[in-house]
Amino acid sequence: MTSQTEAAGLKIAMALSYVCGHRDELSALLDGDDIALRALEVAVGRRSANDVALTDLLDTLHTAVRGAGDPSGVYGAVSRGIMPAGVGDLNIVYRCPLQLCIGRSGHEVAESVPRCRFDPAEPALIRERLP
Repeated sequence: MTSQTEAAGLKIAMALSYVCGHRDELSALLDGDDIALRALEVAVGRRSANDVALTDLLDTLHTAVRGAGDPSGVYGAVSRGIMPAGVGDLNIVYRCPLQLCIGRSGHEVAESVPRCRFDPAEPALIRERLP
């Protein structure tokens, strides 16, 4: 059975994965009022934020995104069909180099080299082929 802490950690990781993969779309949707997005990026970039702080920042961003017209917000991964990398009928996965989020499956990646948007250096996600 999954503990509440593990469930909360997975919720955070899934939301961070969504934000990382859709950063430009979220910024455009928020139309210049992206204070919540930038605050989250700063906190994750410093790598000092704990789960409580990340949850607060993600909740604020979720509310802003929903208010801007996306009914799923940043926690809507289930309705978007996102699942943790390595689950389902996947052959290629991309892992987060910072080990912050769940990464992305190969079919979620449009660009040739997906990058971590939470690190100012934007390192490439780590590509792996599943057995």
